[in-house]
Amino acid sequence: MNRKKIEPYFLLIFQIIAHLALIWLLFTGHWAQLGVSLIVYFFTGCVGMTVTFHRLLSHKSWDAPDWFRKFGTLCGFYGLTGSPLAWVAIHREHHRYTDKEGDPHSPQTVPWWRVQWLSMFEPVDIRYVVDLMRDPFQRFLHEWYFVIHACLLVGLLVIVGPVWAAALYLAPAAILWNAGSLINTLNHLTGYRDHNTRDQSTNNVLTGYLVWGEGWHNNHHAAPREPKFGHRWWEVDVGWWIIRTISR
Repeated sequence: MNRKKIEPYFLLIFQIIAHLALIWLLFTGHWAQLGVSLIVYFFTGCVGMTVTFHRLLSHKSWDAPDWFRKFGTLCGFYGLTGSPLAWVAIHREHHRYTDKEGDPHSPQTVPWWRVQWLSMFEPVDIRYVVDLMRDPFQRFLHEWYFVIHACLLVGLLVIVGPVWAAALYLAPAAILWNAGSLINTLNHLTGYRDHNTRDQSTNNVLTGYLVWGEGWHNNHHAAPREPKFGHRWWEVDVGWWIIRTISR
């Protein structure tokens, strides 16, 4: 079995461990550890996935200094949702075929439970990230993704112990996985629409606040290159606040 076929199983195993760690932490952890997990989720989910993976790398909707591009990439990388190259490739493919045959994660064409928890088995078409493949930093993170994460897990277990390894690494990964996947399921099934797009994308208050502004998904699909997702006063967009701050 070649590497491409076995890598999704490695990510599935990591995510199963992360979900078990989150459950364990919820029942046995202290409030301080849960608070730390939420802080880490801010960096992996907001700075990493929302601001960097999505709006910067996938859509190039804003210009970031090189230090932030690398920092944000590392934040998203730490979140255990696949390499930046793989994440961007699948997302760009999603925008090409949104809610139609060929969309790698639409609940309109794929069972919602597969979209929510088993998206690691969607094949990555590297043609969608030819631009990012020119970056040695991105290629390195993609090539050594699982080795780095295995070292991270073992290192944290040795240095801080299992409880804090769960709080600092595994539990935030489970939170990010579920929150990020909700955008692909909930925001293509239920919510309100401000724009008459050619897909089933919606805005959803739950994911709007839970995922740092990502939940204003219909707004995003109406203008994919626009870095600001929140259009109404109640559509709080923390990701846009960070972009505006860094841009200044």
